[in-house]
Amino acid sequence: MRRASALLPELAEPGDRTAVRFGSGRLSYVELAAAAQAVSTALRASRRIAVWATSTMDTVVGVVGGLLAGVPVVPLNPRAGERELAHILADAEPDLLLHGPDAELPEPLRSRARLVVDASAPGAAGAVRIAEPPGESPAFIVYTSGTTGPPKGVLLPRRAIASNLDALARAWQWTADDVVAHALPLFHVHGLILGVLGPLRRGGTAYHLGQFSVPAVVDALGGPATVLFGVPTMYHRLAEQASADPAVAGALGRARLLVSGSAALAVVDHERLAAATGHRVGERYGMTETLMNCAVRADGERRAGTVGPPVDGVEVKLVDDDG
Repeated sequence: MRRASALLPELAEPGDRTAVRFGSGRLSYVELAAAAQAVSTALRASRRIAVWATSTMDTVVGVVGGLLAGVPVVPLNPRAGERELAHILADAEPDLLLHGPDAELPEPLRSRARLVVDASAPGAAGAVRIAEPPGESPAFIVYTSGTTGPPKGVLLPRRAIASNLDALARAWQWTADDVVAHALPLFHVHGLILGVLGPLRRGGTAYHLGQFSVPAVVDALGGPATVLFGVPTMYHRLAEQASADPAVAGALGRARLLVSGSAALAVVDHERLAAATGHRVGERYGMTETLMNCAVRADGERRAGTVGPPVDGVEVKLVDDDG
């Protein structure tokens, strides 16, 4: 019997449905649970782990393995400079660095205690039993961009992630039938928590395109994908192509939901996409520290310049410069 309190309940009694897909590679829930459980066994004595968060299946298996072990996960941006990485590692003090077999690590990381995660390797056989940690225990320590100083580690509890993903599910009418396509990096909230854990919590499929391209989006939406997550630069390119190519417009028009975040989507791209596809993009607003605060509802008005009402469980107050 699946437990409602579990962060990823579908992994407690996994089935054969596709859980994660990267291009033509895929893992069923049974395969993901077995591979992640094998990783989690090696992490039992760890206080914290870091994951070299490339856009690969190995990253997903490593992250899920950390969650199954109840060990806080620190996603590392592979594009970060050595100074930023040194700061994060000194601050978080992870016991192990997890990375894929093909990862090209910078010099400061090569001497650290490491665990290679190979998603293509067979996982542990037999039933997977998950001892769910307390809801207040941290699932992730995600570091901010550091625009006003050194990056700061944000502790994201398991309960907060679960409740926020459930609130988004209600707002977006998100179910196990949805296949969420995106090409977002896996070292921050948007790509990793919304784009991977979101579908897995629902029992649906996370479909990572590997790298963003208009043909990849068209192929995904022409196949199993029902929802697209993206950022304004991606939607700008899609708007340009949709205006000129009926195949692109048709693929976007077939999506159940198009969601944009991380920055405001330009009005001109809103309107170009609507004109070409008959479909309006829904925006949402959140922060690393709070997860998602507001989101346009699937059955609500999708209008340029708005990020929608607060999601369930969130209160918003508007104040001027004087408070």
